[in-house]
Amino acid sequence: MSERDLGPGVRPFHVVVAVGSFAGAIAILAGTGTVTMTRAVVALVGAVALVGAAASLGRRRDARECTSTPDSERHHPTPVPGEHLTDAVEAFTATTARGSFVSRRTVDGLRTAAVAVLTRFEGLSEDDARAAVGDGSWTDDPIAAAFLSEDVEFPSRSIRDRLADRFRRDDRFRRGIRRTAAAIAEIGYVGLNDRTVPDTVTLRHRRSSADDDVDVRTTDERLPEGEVSSFPVSATGHWAGIGVVALAAIGVGAVAELPAVVLAGVVGIGYAGFARTGSSPRPTLEIDRTLSDDEPEPGDEIDVTLAITNAGDRPLFDLRFVDGVPAALSVTDGSPRLGTALRPGERVTLEYSVTAAPGTHEFDPALVLTRDLSRSAEGAFHVGAPTTVVCEPRLRPIAAGVPLRAATTTFAGRLTTSAGGAGTEFHSVREYRRNDPLNRIDWKRRARTGELSTIEFHQERAARVVVLVDARKASYLAPSTGAVHAVDRATDAAARIAATLLESGDTVGLAALGPTERPGDAGEDVCWIPPASGSRHRVRLREALASHPQFSSTPPLEEARWITQLRTLRRRLPAETQVVLLTPLCDRGSVVVARRLASRGHAVTVVSPDPTAERTTSQQLARVARRVRRFDLQRAGIPVVDWGTDDSIDEVFARRLAAIDGGGR
Repeated sequence: MSERDLGPGVRPFHVVVAVGSFAGAIAILAGTGTVTMTRAVVALVGAVALVGAAASLGRRRDARECTSTPDSERHHPTPVPGEHLTDAVEAFTATTARGSFVSRRTVDGLRTAAVAVLTRFEGLSEDDARAAVGDGSWTDDPIAAAFLSEDVEFPSRSIRDRLADRFRRDDRFRRGIRRTAAAIAEIGYVGLNDRTVPDTVTLRHRRSSADDDVDVRTTDERLPEGEVSSFPVSATGHWAGIGVVALAAIGVGAVAELPAVVLAGVVGIGYAGFARTGSSPRPTLEIDRTLSDDEPEPGDEIDVTLAITNAGDRPLFDLRFVDGVPAALSVTDGSPRLGTALRPGERVTLEYSVTAAPGTHEFDPALVLTRDLSRSAEGAFHVGAPTTVVCEPRLRPIAAGVPLRAATTTFAGRLTTSAGGAGTEFHSVREYRRNDPLNRIDWKRRARTGELSTIEFHQERAARVVVLVDARKASYLAPSTGAVHAVDRATDAAARIAATLLESGDTVGLAALGPTERPGDAGEDVCWIPPASGSRHRVRLREALASHPQFSSTPPLEEARWITQLRTLRRRLPAETQVVLLTPLCDRGSVVVARRLASRGHAVTVVSPDPTAERTTSQQLARVARRVRRFDLQRAGIPVVDWGTDDSIDEVFARRLAAIDGGGR
């Protein structure tokens, strides 16, 4: 018989000890009858039982704790820019380090970052910046200066400091990286002078085998109705303690010749043996999920009712159930979790409410945990119960308007051009021509001079605009793991920008770059809606923002071949079309997209939801890298509207338009 045949957590040695102890205990209790036991035999039985108790006590440390059920809503972990210092450093370079440890490439990246902030924010030329880094004059921190310079020596440290570094497992290399990153961040943006430099930095670490462990709390698996996927059965360790106590009681009772104590140990051994024979039952459940509204408006409350039936022929003595609530739907009333016991054919009802959010939301498979009657073995299962909620966003206009760039187009409408004609803003005065409209004659001039003249206004033309959402994997970023990521913010803003432009009489299109159902596809699966207007076009935009996979709230597993998608988009864009690009600007790809579109003559305006944080040095460095990209785009003539996490899109656009009207940029 193999160890696996004995059940979870059982070892042959412990089984032999337990059976031997049990037989010895029975023999001791019957010693006054037909079986005669000598003191030596009794002592031997007691010693064996005590050895078994000691061995079981040693194993008690490895006993598995009971699995805890997850939170009601399953949130996909969203990375924060600058989680690892090596990633923040690579944001300044054109390459990505292949190694899983800090190397010389990190030092070169920090040198590149120092030159970048000195040229952008200190006004130095590139040659002067490299010279300053080379001689260490770029910073007042002697450690940072020496770390990037081959001519500057590290300051000497006392024996006490060296011992402290060894105790903290710190070294000159790590300390240099930490201090250099902090010095670069201090130059990179205003406000870091009051911040303290963290004592540690998070470097990219090697992937361990523990990263591959199965986590029953999350799944990206889509199961058909009623299908069950299982995880390995695990021992809960619920009865591990009683085995130790029982063996110890038998040992002590045998040595001390106390039959009552031996009898108590025998009873305990019986319980422990019963626990070892159990196995977690595989559930056969029928789950019927009913929604009060499967096509709600954003903010509506959806009542969810589940009918859970034990369709198997075995009772479920200990059943814990957690419904697979989509990550974007927050539970507002009731609870999607249940603990109960079900006889065969018995049904139980679970009710709770969630708040609708824009997008298409699929319920995950329900998580089911079952235990046997002794609660010693536990099984985890996912049960398929697919349900989809489609919530189309409201096309609610932005009160302040959209800060588009002035451009000449072929349609009459709202953009101000440099040519004179009909409009609202004064352009010039010219001589009167026959058939000029009477409302454009300068009657005051006529009264003063007796001459007829006509007032010219700046012509206004309609904008042809495509709203482009950067939904690449690299854009699924947030300032914290529980915050709304940049793609969700961009999708919501895209709906409002489109509504504002349509309200103003412009023609609006919609596009996206990012993963599709067929990775790398640049054809039908990529979102592309040509610029148009009208009520039907509004409906089409709403449906795409709610249901197209490129606007999914769930981060993709793999990056798309977005360069191919960009080439296709450039071929599709009509001439003289403006592009509003919604991107977090947290990698070089976003800059490439903006520059390539601008190189084809399209007036590009970047609206950038900021997902960066500043709690650690590496996060501060990632924020500086994003600011460098903003600076480079603006210097290239591409305006960037920075959208912080604490502001609404209405406030951001209002400030931007006020700055434009006041002559700012």
